[in-house]
Amino acid sequence: MKVSFILVFSAILLVYAGINTYILIRGWQAMEFLGSFRRLFIGVVALLPALFIAMFFMRRIFDNVLIDAGWTIGSEWVAMMLYFLIAVIALDLLRFVLWAVGKSPVVLFGEHYRTVKFVLFLSVNIIVVVLLFIGHYKATAPRISKVDINIEKEASGYDSLNVVLISDLHLGAINGYNTLQRWVTAVNKLSPDMVLIAGDIVDDSPGPLKRKHLGELLAEINAPLGVYCIQGNHELYGNFPRTLQYLQTHGISFLLDTAMLVDNSFYVVGRLDRQAGRGVPVSGKHRKTLEELLLGLDHNKPIILLDHQPYELGKTAAAGVDLQVSGHTHRGQMWPLTLITKRVYELDYGYLRKGNTHFYVTEGLGTWGPRVRIGSRSEIVQLKIKFRFEE
Repeated sequence: MKVSFILVFSAILLVYAGINTYILIRGWQAMEFLGSFRRLFIGVVALLPALFIAMFFMRRIFDNVLIDAGWTIGSEWVAMMLYFLIAVIALDLLRFVLWAVGKSPVVLFGEHYRTVKFVLFLSVNIIVVVLLFIGHYKATAPRISKVDINIEKEASGYDSLNVVLISDLHLGAINGYNTLQRWVTAVNKLSPDMVLIAGDIVDDSPGPLKRKHLGELLAEINAPLGVYCIQGNHELYGNFPRTLQYLQTHGISFLLDTAMLVDNSFYVVGRLDRQAGRGVPVSGKHRKTLEELLLGLDHNKPIILLDHQPYELGKTAAAGVDLQVSGHTHRGQMWPLTLITKRVYELDYGYLRKGNTHFYVTEGLGTWGPRVRIGSRSEIVQLKIKFRFEE
């Protein structure tokens, strides 16, 4: 297992190094106008991809504001790298087309070639900066998505529920106190009966949670029927038992392959993440099957399922679940990755109904890595659930 992980990570590192080398070489070629200063400039820029890798490892050892700052800056480069790469590939394809038709760029533009390179360099940088500003806004100003769901079952004592769904907060080095405070305020303004957190509440390590007093903020979520959370894959990347203990002391109820009957009216069921097994304080290496998890439940009552990764929706529908909520996908977070999640998941974002089962996959509140969303939007979901029973 360790050998395969090392091989995969080494391959990813080589690809990352190759992409950055390609971008930096093209940047060097475009910066002739800087003269002797371009060596200094490209050297400074080259530190950014190195910073991201260094912080990726160091934040697992150290926990302080300097590491937070380094990780934030390094992560921003990942977003810049993606769009610089797209721009450089597009320009190289254009250059190839010109060569193919016998029009070398040097010959085509003649004495204006250096000016053209300067204009292209400046234009690409302006476009990337503008994209980052837009992406920051879309990542930090969540929209409220309102969804009406009708469940054809009776929930004794309730005609309806006002449920707020959030997911993928990725609390830690980047998403800290001020960000969480805005989110909690926005959630409370919706006056939820119940709040569901569909995994990845932390980025990985529980250290920043305690250092930034984020548990105290989470405890301010006001939901009379409770705040229920499940484990996401990112909880497994840190010390999950410590994360679990800390969050439970601040009023967050974790459902780890367990079902809870709420007010003797409906069930809230939480699955372990698909990657469960490492550091999970429950018996067994693998999560239960849906059949095992739902065994013994009264299927005449509404069943709401939290499952972080939205796979095998057909099995959920066949098992008699009334509503499944998920996160994880971030809807790709940044275009063109949004195109990939559309192919990978049957539902990478939004609402779907299969038979009598309703599904909602949220884009999530936080981000992994850069606080940037292009082609997606930070989201808080308000589920207006109505119950009705017809004989």
